[in-house]
Amino acid sequence: MKITGKDPSVNLEAYVKNIKDKKKIDASSGQAPKEIPKSDKVVLSPRAKEIQEAKKLLDSVPDIQEEKVARIKEQIENGTYKIDAKKIAQKMIKESLLNELL
Repeated sequence: MKITGKDPSVNLEAYVKNIKDKKKIDASSGQAPKEIPKSDKVVLSPRAKEIQEAKKLLDSVPDIQEEKVARIKEQIENGTYKIDAKKIAQKMIKESLLNELL
């Protein structure tokens, strides 16, 4: 309902009166007021269930590969960690191209 004009309380009072009148009409006609559902129900599509399962699987995989991190830390401390600049450049280009496609 849109309330306009200089004194919106007049329109609001009319709206409230209209609701009260409707309740009186429903009561006098013998109609029972509409019942409000006691609970809501959510039904997921098969695709949504697949996505939910995939998310559970991803959540179960650790974010950090502890063994790999420990190995790289050790290599850095020993001074044996080598950076492959060509490999890094290829991954940067690949990532850039993928971002443009998406």
